[in-house]
Formats: sequence, structure tokens, C-alpha cells
Amino acid sequence: MKKKTIISAAFIISLLPMLLDQYGGRKGVQEVSGLINLFCPIGLVAVVLFIVGIWVPFKKPYIGKILGAFGPLGIVAAEIYKFFTWHVLTITGEVSLRHSIRFAFPEFYIGLAVSLAMVVAYFVIDKKLDTVPVPESEDPV
Repeated sequence: MKKKTIISAAFIISLLPMLLDQYGGRKGVQEVSGLINLFCPIGLVAVVLFIVGIWVPFKKPYIGKILGAFGPLGIVAAEIYKFFTWHVLTITGEVSLRHSIRFAFPEFYIGLAVSLAMVVAYFVIDKKLDTVPVPESEDPV
């Protein structure tokens, strides 16, 4: 239970940069919140898979670990997808690396770095807390 709580808290903390304005033409003129990363289909599925993988008990534990890993990986995929496509319908009409870089605020890169760190942290936390010895019960029953 402790591992689930720690991993879930780390995942929630890694989503906090989504609350910042990550995209736009110019600060104060046109800003788009990073929440579009979470509300796109990839982001929504990633969050659901993470919750299911962490909190639903499976007969085979590796299924939960795999589904849980899809959460942080899916968030990174959603951020990259939105990085390339958010401006297509409203501003530029084309998918372009130049436009994507030009219209991304520093907060996007911070959020992406935090999400990538969460991917690493998921596997590190999962592995370290699996190897922690559990004290045996002191009841002489």
C-alpha cells in the first residue's frame, strides 16, 4: 500500500506543470494551458491506465506494473503529440517543428522534463520498494 501511495503521489506531482501555460503565440496575448495534454485522448487513456495498473489488484502482478508504466509513458507521448499539433487548426495549418518550437513556452520543456523524470522514477520506485524487506510478524502464533 505504501508503494502505491508513493507512486501515485509522484505521478500527481509530475502532472502539476500541466497547470501552467505551455503554448501560445506570446505571453499575455495568446496562451494555452498544458491541460490540453491531459485532455487529449492519449493523456486521458494514460491516466486511466496508470490508475488501473496501480490500484486494481491483478492475479499476475506484472500486468499491473505494465499498465502502470503506460501512465507516465503515455503522458510523455501526449505532450509530444500536442507539442507538434496544438497549433495546426488554430494558427498555422501545418505540422512543423519550427512552429512547434516557436510556439512552446519554457513551461512546456519543464513539464516534459518532469514527465520524463516520472518515467524513470516509476521504475526506480517500483524496483526499490519491491526489494525492501518486510519485517516478519512478532506474534508467536
